[in-house]
Amino acid sequence: MKTWRTAGLAALAALAFAGTARAGIDVSAVPVTHRQSDLPPGWNKNAAFMEIFVRSYQDSDGDGVGDFRGLTSRLDYLKSLGITGIWLMPMMPSADHDHGYAVADYRAVNPEYGTMADFETFVKEAHKRGIGVILDFVVNHSAATNPIFLDASSSKSSPYRDWYIFADQDPKWPGFQWGPWRKVKGADGYFYGVFDDMMPDFNLKNPRVVQYLQDTMRFWMNKGVDGFRLDAVTMLIEDGPTAYFNNSKNHEIVARLKATLDGYDNRYMICEVSEKPEMYIDACGHAFAYGTQQAIIDSARKGVVSDAVVKQLQSPMRDAMPLALQSHDAYVGDRLINQFGVNGIDDYKVAAAISILASSTPFSYYGEEIGMSNGGAYNDPGLRSPMSWEGKGPSAGFSSAKPYRDPAINFASMNVATESGDKSSLLAWYTMLYNMRRAHPVLGSGDFKLLSKAGDPTLVFTRTQGDDQVLVAINLSDTAQTVAADGYAATTVRAKSAVVLARMK
Repeated sequence: MKTWRTAGLAALAALAFAGTARAGIDVSAVPVTHRQSDLPPGWNKNAAFMEIFVRSYQDSDGDGVGDFRGLTSRLDYLKSLGITGIWLMPMMPSADHDHGYAVADYRAVNPEYGTMADFETFVKEAHKRGIGVILDFVVNHSAATNPIFLDASSSKSSPYRDWYIFADQDPKWPGFQWGPWRKVKGADGYFYGVFDDMMPDFNLKNPRVVQYLQDTMRFWMNKGVDGFRLDAVTMLIEDGPTAYFNNSKNHEIVARLKATLDGYDNRYMICEVSEKPEMYIDACGHAFAYGTQQAIIDSARKGVVSDAVVKQLQSPMRDAMPLALQSHDAYVGDRLINQFGVNGIDDYKVAAAISILASSTPFSYYGEEIGMSNGGAYNDPGLRSPMSWEGKGPSAGFSSAKPYRDPAINFASMNVATESGDKSSLLAWYTMLYNMRRAHPVLGSGDFKLLSKAGDPTLVFTRTQGDDQVLVAINLSDTAQTVAADGYAATTVRAKSAVVLARMK
């Protein structure tokens, strides 16, 4: 499979510059054929998501790379944990040899991960367990090896020339920190690629490009996919060196993609917005509350609720901005165990309680539930180590062979096998939190009311839906706290702990 990847992309490039790549380009229209969801109505209103990197989750065939069959074999674990939604990092053929954000074919699966049939089986098996599947969808750019770009860059007369952004000369935008204009390899001119020379930006002012992306969404939803995480929506439209980030025209693109999603029932969409997520809520439906994760972590460490956490939870857009403590991107933060330290497990637990219980659709990152560390470095690759299933080297239960990347540095002590059955473990704590959500669906769908203020040692809030109400009290401090709220008997909450009290109004 690895040999195919290298040789196949080279072959595509050769065909493209020979002028014959058009036969390998699928931009056909895709009608709706699978509108009805396979999941219970409303799953998308209160799902508990986990972000999973297929390459790093479970290898089934001994080649050191994770795959769909391996992931499918771990669905029972995810169900027992309480996960009801999976966000897959890009799983299409890619030119980056790792994370997947340089997509070489939008309507296929990465052959290193298995076949399309393997993927379809994974989706069906996830649905049998009540777990939805959303895909990372890279809409800002493709790979430079994508046949559409190869054709577009080979000639000014290509019918796909206006699918990307070209210039005869390097515009040399003043004040730009990195060179977004890249030399076209094997041909004259420059192309715009804000992230990397292997990632040319689509020309999203071209309605044909947007239509292609919409058809591609339908391609995957017709296979049962339950939604998408849109990557890097802050970068979609560029109008010069001072108007390439959060351009006001981005919203129209996102809204058209959301309208495509809404052509199907019971689906979910969320946007990656590195800052100012509220700008994209109306267009996208959801946007990560990135920035709040550090405020939650700081609150847990200091033992009091911070101003930033109060502000976020008081926002009328709160439920459209899911909480997440970490992700595959280093800008969000290091692995939590590296931030809290081995002596900070209690702080780790209350941070998780805030993130999971105070969000309608919370997101965690694979390995977060066991305190998995990075792979020895705080950078993007270091955050994407193989999952720690057991304490035996060299693969930590991820593979029968040496894994493609070194496992987490703490796999010997922090792994699923070691923590299973240990009532004091992080795994037991995360399972308890997810079980609370499962036992009380109102936690995801009820009206939220914050009862705490900045500086309080305990975060207290209620969720109410009809006659159903729960009160959540999360004690951030090192001493027991008594919580008394209208309609609830005074309750003592242990240090660094959480309680959920239910009542019928």
